[in-house]
Amino acid sequence: MEELQDEPLLSNSEYSEAKRRGPSSRTKLWLGICVGIGVVAGVLIGYLSFGLNNTKKSSDSFSTQSLISTSIYANSSLRATTGYTEDDELPDCQLHATMSCSSSSGDMDTKWTTHTWNTPKRGTKNWKKGCQDMSTLVGYAQLVYGSGRKSCTVNVLTRTHHDLSLTYYFDGVAQSSNSKTFDSSYTGLLNIKVVAATGETLELDDVDFIWNNEPIKARSGDYRNGQKGAVVEMFGWPDDDIAKECKVIAEAGYLGVKLFPHQEQVMSTQPFENELNPWYFMYQPVSYRLQGRMGSRDQLRKMIKTCRSYGLRVYADAVVNHMSAAGNDAQEHRNPSASCVRWPGKQSSANETQSPYYTASYTFGYKSWGEPNNVLEYPAVPFGPMDFHCDKSLNAWTDGNLLNTGWLVGLTDLDTGKDYVRQRIADYFIDLLSIGFSGFRIDAAKHIHPDDLVIIFKKFKDGLGGSYPEDFFTWLEVITGGESNLLVGDSDYSYTTYLENKLKAQGLSSSEIDMIKIWWSGYPTEPWNDGGRISKTRKVIQNDDHDQQNDGSSSRDLQGQGCVLVKGCSHDEHRNYEIKLFTSPNGADSNDNDYPIRMLLSSYYFKDGVKSIPDGQSDCSSCTTTCDGCRSRGFSPAYVENAQAYAGSDYTRVHRDSQIINAMRSWMHI
Repeated sequence: MEELQDEPLLSNSEYSEAKRRGPSSRTKLWLGICVGIGVVAGVLIGYLSFGLNNTKKSSDSFSTQSLISTSIYANSSLRATTGYTEDDELPDCQLHATMSCSSSSGDMDTKWTTHTWNTPKRGTKNWKKGCQDMSTLVGYAQLVYGSGRKSCTVNVLTRTHHDLSLTYYFDGVAQSSNSKTFDSSYTGLLNIKVVAATGETLELDDVDFIWNNEPIKARSGDYRNGQKGAVVEMFGWPDDDIAKECKVIAEAGYLGVKLFPHQEQVMSTQPFENELNPWYFMYQPVSYRLQGRMGSRDQLRKMIKTCRSYGLRVYADAVVNHMSAAGNDAQEHRNPSASCVRWPGKQSSANETQSPYYTASYTFGYKSWGEPNNVLEYPAVPFGPMDFHCDKSLNAWTDGNLLNTGWLVGLTDLDTGKDYVRQRIADYFIDLLSIGFSGFRIDAAKHIHPDDLVIIFKKFKDGLGGSYPEDFFTWLEVITGGESNLLVGDSDYSYTTYLENKLKAQGLSSSEIDMIKIWWSGYPTEPWNDGGRISKTRKVIQNDDHDQQNDGSSSRDLQGQGCVLVKGCSHDEHRNYEIKLFTSPNGADSNDNDYPIRMLLSSYYFKDGVKSIPDGQSDCSSCTTTCDGCRSRGFSPAYVENAQAYAGSDYTRVHRDSQIINAMRSWMHI
């Protein structure tokens, strides 16, 4: 067990988790000042609330809030007034107030309710195409399926800055109601646009319906209606390459492929830790739009259709515990503790239609409405300050309250105790299945209280017409480490018996509960660390995972019973552990029936210490700010027709290894 000098607040078991999800407070400061010096600063973030309504008119009133008076924060004499513009800023390198916790509860103070609507107005200097009129009008499309999922009511839920009379266009046809019902005779992609009488518009991404999904081609084997099989994790594979590879994977006999986060995410033209767009930026969402680094919504839809046509299911990686890290947003920031150095705003993976998004750390300017820009807002979701927990450090890993409400390494933590947040997450899950996903991993699930997850799953079920598809399953990332007693024991923060009993109380059947699985981080060394509290049919296992590839990672100590390929594990050794996963996994009494879902990581090799994805988007030729020292990762194609497993220096393609395939096929009776 190594000492972690750079992450003093993290236990060894959490180090990998921290490195993946975002920068520590010290690292965020390094990002802000663009050099290797700085101080460890608590990240104090402000938030704004969003309450959505589904009426034709809605409004928001605004009032000026007092600002904290400190040596670096603006005092009350510098409150925002209607005279400020986007060109104004606080004098003397002062900052706007931040929104730290005033109690241990994690609840956001209601005084920040009106700190929202930061998106530039159309026609102002910082406006971009993706901003649309989100300075005034935001919203999303909620899908509510009928029983059997052969009909669906689409509700366009909106919120406006002030009173607006809205007209809703469904495929270009205007109506005053925000709702419209469709049935399975509708075979297109639904276009939705909202227009105010005063001209403001909001156009949403095309809507998919579940009945239009490509049927899963039947294959021989013990797949049990999609409830048994091996899933290949395609780490760093663009959608277009997966579409070319899915025939190979399907013919090998795998159940499916798992993508990495596909929701719109942080991107930058400025290096972080000397790498441009490190892979863990994928775990910093900007919105729930399916416009990720690996492909657009259209590319994703095409890939899923292709894979399903070969009998291969596709699974998502859903990041719903948090949004982007403090200071990783679309506006400029500065740091008075580092000679007032400034750093520019970030971009997103949606390219020309990238959504606006804002956090409150190190802010000093004003928005186009005249108020301070110390906001926490993700307009394309939409989320605002009252949808988040107040900012506090996550510095105790055996305290359920802190696990749930603390900001994991500065990532803006969603308040999943709020009904709207729960519903919005459930609606996002419904969108995933509507475009063709068969299930999803839930990232950082142990930082979402089991009580909240239960309600989310119930809302998800209700929105799907009262039942889950028969081939659906999800798995929760619950890294246990030294917190096994809390997380998989008999506590009221346990994902075993406690979670199961709560799911039963919400009316989920035994078969539906079996679909809600746990990624078993105790495998292979502690497969028993729950004391038998959860059925082995609900445990998902694998050898190495993408988190473990980081230097210093000890989130899962394999103790010589597994190995991480990109950390110097020999090909033969790694192959043998993958074969064991299918022939005799630790803890299995019945290899046929225990651990019915097993994961296999197909990744890429790190090159010259650079861990970025070789998709071309981490090539330093795209760098525009502080480019000295940028360590580049050039482009390599993920799909190569006749490439062999373990060969080369780019993608590992472990899933192509014939010995692993044969072991998997034997397990699946193919």
